Amino acid sequence: MLSETIERVNRLRQQALADPAFIQSAKAHEKAIHSQDNQHASKSKSAKPRKDRTLADIYQQAEFGQRDDTANH
Repeated sequence: MLSETIERVNRLRQQALADPAFIQSAKAHEKAIHSQDNQHASKSKSAKPRKDRTLADIYQQAEFGQRDDTANH
């Protein structure tokens, strides 16, 4: 069963690679992906890098209550 599926996929792949319209479409798709990657890369380069915050920085303004020693857990 698996070998039949592999053979069928391989035949379809060979047919697609022999079709000039498929090759042209694949090249256009590749260009679109590269263009999109380039746009994404330029946007992320212009963004400010985030400073890693420590937990102490995050909870600096928080007030924590005292633990009730009579609490049962």
